[in-house]
Amino acid sequence: MRRTFILLGLATLFCPAMTYGQTETPKRWKFDLTMGASYNSGNVENLDLKNGGSVVRNDSLLSFDFGYKLVYSRENGSETNLGVKGGAKVDLFQYDRWSPFVAIEVLSNKHKGYNYKVSALSGVKYRIYSKADTCDYSISCAFMFDRVDYTPEEKKLNDRNYRLSFRPKMRQKLGQVIFLSAYAFYQPSLEDFGDYNVDCYGAMSVKVTSHFHISFGVEYEYRSKVPSEDYEHSDVCSEVTFGLKF
Repeated sequence: MRRTFILLGLATLFCPAMTYGQTETPKRWKFDLTMGASYNSGNVENLDLKNGGSVVRNDSLLSFDFGYKLVYSRENGSETNLGVKGGAKVDLFQYDRWSPFVAIEVLSNKHKGYNYKVSALSGVKYRIYSKADTCDYSISCAFMFDRVDYTPEEKKLNDRNYRLSFRPKMRQKLGQVIFLSAYAFYQPSLEDFGDYNVDCYGAMSVKVTSHFHISFGVEYEYRSKVPSEDYEHSDVCSEVTFGLKF
C-alpha cells in the first residue's frame, strides 16, 4: 500500500499549481504510429514486440481520440505474451477549464488473467494549465463500470465492478526536441476500497525529424486483488519505441 501511494505522489508532482491558459489552438488532426520492443516483469517475464497507434481530432466543441497497443512474444515455439489494449474517448469543450467526457476501454491478455475486460467511463477533466505544442497539465475524475471475463475457471473476483477513476496527467516540452509525459490512474471499487487498481506511466520522447521520434517509457501496474493465486499483483514494462507522427 505504501509503495502505491509513493508512486501516485511522484506522478502528481508533475502537475504544478499553475493558472489555466490556452494561447493557441493545436492542429485539428493528429496521427501517430509506433513500433518497438518492451521488457516485462511480473506476470510476463520476457522481451516483447510492441505496436501502437492513435488518431486524435481536436475541436473546441467536440473532440475525440482513439488509440491501441499490441504486444506479442514467443519463446521456444510457444506464445509467452499476447496483449491487446484499445480505447476511444470523446471530450466536450476540451479547451475549457472543465471538460466532460465519455470513454470506453478494452483489454485482453490471458497471461495477466483477462480473456477480456471492457470498461465504460463518464467523468470530467480539469485543465490546470495548457499551452499549444508546449505543455498540458490536467486532472480528471470519472465513474467507471467494468465487465470482465477472467481466464481462470475458478476465480475469486466478480465479473462486474463499479469503480471511481482518478487521474493526474502531464505533457511538457523541454527545449526544441524533448517531450516528457506522465499519468497515473487510481481506481478503487465502490463496493470495497481495498479492491483497487493503479496504473502509472512515464515517458521521454525525442523528436528526430518533424515526423519521426524515439520514445523511452516505463509503465507500472498494480492490482490489489487478482483473479486467482496463479497471478502476480504487479507488472512492470520498460519500452523503447520508434514512431511516426503527422
